[in-house]
Amino acid sequence: MAEQIETFYRVPSQPQSARAGLAALTWRLMRAHFALMGLLLFGAALALGAYLYSLEFSRVELSATLRLRRSGDLYTPTMQQQVAALLALALAALVQFRAAHRLSVRQRGGLWSVRLSALMVLVGLPLGVGLWVLSGASTTRVGLARQALQEMALPVRVAAGLLVFQALLGAWYELALFWPSVRRFFWAERAFEDVLLARARKAALVLWAVVLLGLGVTLGVLTDWLYELPVPHPAPDELLYASTFDAFNDEWDIFPGRDSAQIVALGELDPELAAQAVGWLDGAVLQVKYGSGASEEVIWSALNRKFSDFDLRVTAQLAEGPDDQNQFGVIFRYRDPDNFYIFRITADGYYSLVKVQDGVQEKISDWGISEAIRQGNAPNVIRVVGQGETFRFYVNGEPLPLCLRGENETSMWATWEGPGVCYTDEPRLLFRDGTFAQGKIALAAGTIDGSAVSVLFDDVVIVGPAQDAMAISSTSAPSTQMQE
Repeated sequence: MAEQIETFYRVPSQPQSARAGLAALTWRLMRAHFALMGLLLFGAALALGAYLYSLEFSRVELSATLRLRRSGDLYTPTMQQQVAALLALALAALVQFRAAHRLSVRQRGGLWSVRLSALMVLVGLPLGVGLWVLSGASTTRVGLARQALQEMALPVRVAAGLLVFQALLGAWYELALFWPSVRRFFWAERAFEDVLLARARKAALVLWAVVLLGLGVTLGVLTDWLYELPVPHPAPDELLYASTFDAFNDEWDIFPGRDSAQIVALGELDPELAAQAVGWLDGAVLQVKYGSGASEEVIWSALNRKFSDFDLRVTAQLAEGPDDQNQFGVIFRYRDPDNFYIFRITADGYYSLVKVQDGVQEKISDWGISEAIRQGNAPNVIRVVGQGETFRFYVNGEPLPLCLRGENETSMWATWEGPGVCYTDEPRLLFRDGTFAQGKIALAAGTIDGSAVSVLFDDVVIVGPAQDAMAISSTSAPSTQMQE
């Protein structure tokens, strides 16, 4: 019996079209390019993070409750911009890795992520052109940063050329993604992939996203932008902080210049001035100098600790400047340079209380005079007590009355009727305001007319206020008209 033979026909393979070959090449190029960009961006994020840790965060100590000590650098705009750049680089690396992964597995719905990555690559065009122009700009019209670019003209131009080249590739990708032959790759079924490997990749992406979110939330908590951790209320007479400035001064803002805050030994000062300080100041002191020349200005050195309730005492002495054109004292409930209270005195016997909110000053109690303030270069002990929304002020143990504005626009003492007479309200020993519930303290010195001023501070003691710290007794009020 003859074998029955079935005939069959093989369809001859068609030669690949030029467009299909170009589409496959573009696909592979995008995948490699995006993966390389992800690695470069991730490396840049790690380098910036290492820089911030070594130069900035190494001076920051975190407690278990995420409270900060020595954290002044975290609040500067430059530091905030650097941290934002770190998060942006990390997020950009995540986008590039995601696009490369979608291209690798030909995952459905990956077109949007590939387009986003290509668009990010296009950003290199203006950056590269800008670097190229700066590297060849005239030195007579440029600053030091641009001059540094000129000194490295060759590597800068190579980097600029690479940025422009990859930006042109990004433009090509955006155009190619409109081709059906390229888009067809997204229509293909997903290639077989090991289940464990796929789960590991998803877990890594989720972990990376959680880390980024955690960094953002942590930064928001540390800088009080997202949430301000409440400072616990201290027990009465609990010691919160004490310093004679002889040692352990790293928590104070210290800076040089015409406006400066420095720790100096009392023996290094003028002998006559040091003699006046005997019995009041000793050893090392905090010297705050104002020399910028602008009128009605103060500078300060802040202690990088927050307080809710407090009873603060500090000894202050005018070291340089005219007796009638200076101001110095205590800043409290300090949140940032635009939000705080300041109680200040002058070397000719005046005192005042000011609130600064969102950069706008409000005179709580205008300049009034008191015999309790020692004049000239004599030291004065300033005491500020804050308990909840209530505050009280002393100089040399004497409670000082405040002249509030009442229903008027501003506070005004009736100096024409004699000392201690308030024109806008009855004199009061207590000031109540709940705008700032907690904050730092700072020691401030400044000028009235622009004169140079130098003030010495010593013996800072901060304790929890006593239970009756705000009680008004008949012996504490210097006037029978005194009100709370």
